[in-house]
Order: sequence, then structure tokens, then C-alpha cells
Amino acid sequence: MKQLGLMIDLNRCIGCKTCVVACRNFHELVDHVEAMPNEIPYYLRVEDHCTGVFPDVAVDTWVVPCQHCADPLCVASCPEDAISRDSETGIVRIDREKCNGCNAVPGTPGADKRDCAPCMVECPAHINVESYVGLAAKGKYQEALKIIKEANPLPAICGRVCHRPCEAACLRADVDQAVAINAIKRFVADQDLKAETRYMPKLGDRREEKVAVIGSGPAGLSCAYYLARDGYQVTILEKAPILGGMLTLGIPAYRLPRDVIHAEIQVIRDMGVTMKTGIELGKDTTIAQLRHEGFGAFLMAIGTQDCKQLGVEGEELEGVYEGLEYLRQTNLSEPAPLGKKVAVIGGGNVALDAARTAHRLGAEDVFILYRRGLEEMPSLPEAIADTQDEGIPIHTLTQPVGFRGSNGAVTTIDCIKMRLGEPDASGRLHPEPVPDSGFTIDIDAVIVALGEEADWACLTSECACQLTDAGEMEVDPLTLQSNDPDIFAAGDAVRGPSTVIEAIADGKQAAVSIDRYLKGLDLRQDRAREWVAVTEAQKEKYNPADRAPMPHTEPATRSQSFTEVEQGLTEEMVVQEGERCLKCGSSCLQACPYGVIQFDHQEGKAHKCDLCWSRIHQGEVPVCVETCLTDAISFGEVDLLRQKAADRGRSIIADLSEESILYIK
Repeated sequence: MKQLGLMIDLNRCIGCKTCVVACRNFHELVDHVEAMPNEIPYYLRVEDHCTGVFPDVAVDTWVVPCQHCADPLCVASCPEDAISRDSETGIVRIDREKCNGCNAVPGTPGADKRDCAPCMVECPAHINVESYVGLAAKGKYQEALKIIKEANPLPAICGRVCHRPCEAACLRADVDQAVAINAIKRFVADQDLKAETRYMPKLGDRREEKVAVIGSGPAGLSCAYYLARDGYQVTILEKAPILGGMLTLGIPAYRLPRDVIHAEIQVIRDMGVTMKTGIELGKDTTIAQLRHEGFGAFLMAIGTQDCKQLGVEGEELEGVYEGLEYLRQTNLSEPAPLGKKVAVIGGGNVALDAARTAHRLGAEDVFILYRRGLEEMPSLPEAIADTQDEGIPIHTLTQPVGFRGSNGAVTTIDCIKMRLGEPDASGRLHPEPVPDSGFTIDIDAVIVALGEEADWACLTSECACQLTDAGEMEVDPLTLQSNDPDIFAAGDAVRGPSTVIEAIADGKQAAVSIDRYLKGLDLRQDRAREWVAVTEAQKEKYNPADRAPMPHTEPATRSQSFTEVEQGLTEEMVVQEGERCLKCGSSCLQACPYGVIQFDHQEGKAHKCDLCWSRIHQGEVPVCVETCLTDAISFGEVDLLRQKAADRGRSIIADLSEESILYIK
């Protein structure tokens, strides 16, 4: 196949916009005389001032026309099969007959359709949610998985433990209830758990550069996935005896089965990533030694392992356990003996998981103490409800102030009641002690789950990295690069205790930065993007079905074992749930990394540059080439265009604002 494309010489361009007018007229896009330039669709656009060889003429910088990608995401994203790539020319085209504008209403103002769906905006990884939900509704699960894995390589894991910011932003809630986005992702990803049908991304050419990833949690695994996809030699070093970080050590199997974790890690291993367990940085090896071994870049993805202390008298007594350490020991099949009556202090996921785990391991009377109200608990409402359904009470507005014991072992908790005052820095109501409200509770053991922090003993003197006052690594928030140029950090190591999807998003961004660093490119260029969300979805037509409820194992059964609690949606439920999506944006627009696909609200369809397909097949050139007054636009095979540019002695790079030659492929 000979890939066709355009090349634009900005030194020859005089900014006359003849090509723009010709493009609009030929494709009958809009009246170019009367329409406002920033409100209309057309394929060649001009923005931002620069100058060419004509010093007295202000010439605008060209926005890149369609790249006609070798593996176009727009093709994969379209549920209607309306976009295809020609096998002979590599030209990507939209079939106007098949395109329905993602359920658009023709003639309805389509400005919002050119923005992103709120679910995509609010997802930390910016997954093209609308696309994979639409594909799932059509039963196109492999295609949906490809879209998901462009931004999230751990969808089966995330489909079980994500805090679902996408659903909180879903505009379907304005009608009834949000689409069950996370449950759809889980179903799609679960189709991929079998080794014989597992999705494997196309790997880039093998590169000589080596990258070390310290930690095998979601941030480290994600970074390794994308670097391996780009051809780098990646080695993961994990301190624990098993892979997965807090996915395996901190989350119980009833929420995240171990075979799910193993399956998604195996994909990354099959991509060529070397994984070593029981290797502690700072003890078994150092950054200096790894540099000597040829590693050119590092990702610190060590998570948060150290538990925060309550800071009260008696915390050193036997029988007082740290929440994360208790879960870690349990997940390593070394659970601590707790006795019959167990108190868990805290309101986050670790606290709820520790309480439910203790109950499953035989503690007869498990309860949670939390100093705020249920509404202020950081855990998801569904997790709180599941905990209560299993017979574990949550005593709110209760603050432990000390532990007492006998013979060195804890026996009693001293508590006071709390009341809620004004909001604090977190936005939650601040708890205040109620005078003369003290009381005691007899217990056999206490699990303190107040949060975690990173352990930076792994860093030695050869590193120039610095930590913040909060104990996190200091990095550039955009590039995640530390004070040591070859060291990057991601996930909880830079955020503090956060979520799985945030760690996954960081891992991908770290991979982008490491790739650029090793290639000697600008780490920041074109990275800062403003995500603009649709504010009003078109609601003239939608599927009226109710949200599909997640099937659960019965409380009486599940509280006796570590069987998965949430059983997942059926295929019928997934299809129906996918059809509930309002399709706020346009899937292909959201999929395109170059922002070149446009939306015509008059017809309610998407459209883009196809290099004047009809003219090419008549032996003619695109109209922009034919009408250019200064021969600034060249058309032909991309490889020949590149050679033509090289013959002119110009370097072809991605920075459009600094180079005078631009090509597309």
C-alpha cells in the first residue's frame, strides 16, 4: 500500500486562504462568506500568527489536516462501521450514509457534539467511554477493548475497583440514573481473560534503551505496558514476593479475584516486560547500580506502604494492628489472630476491607468506628451498603482517644462522641469533640486504618530527588519528572493515597515522558490539554430502560468466604445498558488524537478530510493543491514527500510552531 498525504511549506504560504475557500466550496460544507470562521466546519484551518519568507505578511499556522493514521482510532471507535481505511491509498474516509452522528438530531445545535462527553473528561485516564459503551451495545467487545486499552491497560481490574468518576459525571442522571459504565467495562474486559483470545497490542520495533520500573502496582504496570508497546526493554522490580502491589496486597479477593490480576499482568509479561519480585531498591540494588547496568530511565511507582498512626496512648499494645499491614498479611496467607470482638478505626476502603476480611476470617463481632457521618465517608456508597449488609455496623461520630490493656495486650478503647462543624480543607464537615461524652468499648483487637504514606528508604545518596512536606516525591505535575532528569514518579508516590484509575493515568503519562526523554524530545510540548465537557446532551431520543443493577452474591453466603461479591452484568444487561447512553459527544471526534474530525450540526454527522477521494480516483489532485497560488501544498506518496522535504534540507519534526515544513501520513 502506498500511503498518500499532503505536505505544506509554510515558507511559501502567503496566508491568502484560497485553499480554505476551495475546500469549503468543493465539499459543500458551509457558506464561507457569511459564516463565522470559528463556528464552521472545514478541513483546512488557520490559527496563531507566524511569518514565512514574506516578512510583511502575517501568515497563520496551519492546523494539521487528517493524518490518515496507519491504525486509526476513529475507525475502531465507530459503533456504526461508518469509518474505514482504504487498503490501496491508506486514506481514512467517513461513510456519510452510515454515520448517524452518534445518535445526533439533525438541525439541532451541535456545538456540544464537538466537545467531549463528561464521562471522558472526568475519567483521570480520559478513556473514550462513549465509544466503548456504544461498541459494547453492538456486541463488538474486542473493538471496545481496543478503545479501552488505548488509555487503560488494566480494565478487568479497574472494572472491579474503580471509584467511577465517569458515572458521577454521566448526563443520563439528568433523565434517571447514570449509565453503568464501569460494569460495562468489566464485562468487556472479562471477555479477554482467557489466554487463547487475549487482546495483544501491536508492538513497536524493538529499541535498545532499557527502563526500570520500581513497583508493580497499577502505575508501574501501566507505564510498563505503554513503554513495551513502544518497543522499549522494560524491567519491573517489585519489593514484595508477589506482583501487583496494593492490587494483590491491599485489596481482598472478594473484591478483586487473584486470577483477574494474574491475567492482566500476564499480558504485560507476554509483551516482553521482565518482572522480578523480592528486589528491594536501596538494599538489593540501587539507582547507581542500575544506571551502570545500562538503564536509561526510571519510574518510581512504589505506592504508599507505611500506615499512618492514630497518635494516642496504648497504640503500641499487642492486638493493635495497622490496617494495610493486616490486609497485606492476610493476602500473603499469614493473617494475624484477632479474637472475637474487633474494632476497625477509619472510613476509607482499607477500613471497610479490613472489617469485612476480619469477619470472613472468623471474628464474630466486627464494627467500624468513624469520627464523621456516613455521608462524609470516602468509600463508595455501594461499598458502605455491602459492609452493612454483611452485618458489620458503622458507629459514626465516634473518635478513639486511647487504648488500654492488660499484660501488654489491648482490651479496651476509650472513645468520645463527635459533632460536625464547618467544612475543612477537604470539603467535608469538620468533626469536633462533644464535651463530657467519653465512653469505653471492650475489644479483643483493633485495626487502625487512617491512611498510608510512602516509604522512601529506597532512595540513596546518589539520587537528587526531593520530597514534598507531605512525604511525596517532588515532580513536574505535567511530565512527572523529578529533580533527577532520568527519574520519574507516578501514582501514590506523588499523589499520596489515591485511586487505581489515577495511578493508571499517571503510569501512561510517565511512559510518554520517558519515551520523549530517551528520544531527546521536549517533555512538555503539546501535553497540556484543556478538556471541555458537553454540558447539554441531546435528549430528544434515548432508550428509556432503567439502569441494570449489579448482581451480588447473597450476604449470608459471601461473608463466609472470599468469593467475589459483585458477579457482573449478563450480556443482555450490558447491551441494554450500552443503549442507555445519550451519546453526548461524537465517538470519532473524541478518538482522534489530532482533533481533525469535525461535526456538522445541520446534517447531524461527522466529517473529515479524505484528500478529495473522488478527485483522486479520477486522476486529479485535492482542490487545496490545485488552487494554491504559491505551490505551498504538495500531494503524493508520503515517503516521497518526506524525501522531497529532506532534499530541501529541512528537518521534519512535530513542532509545528518552529518548523516551516509540515507533512501528514
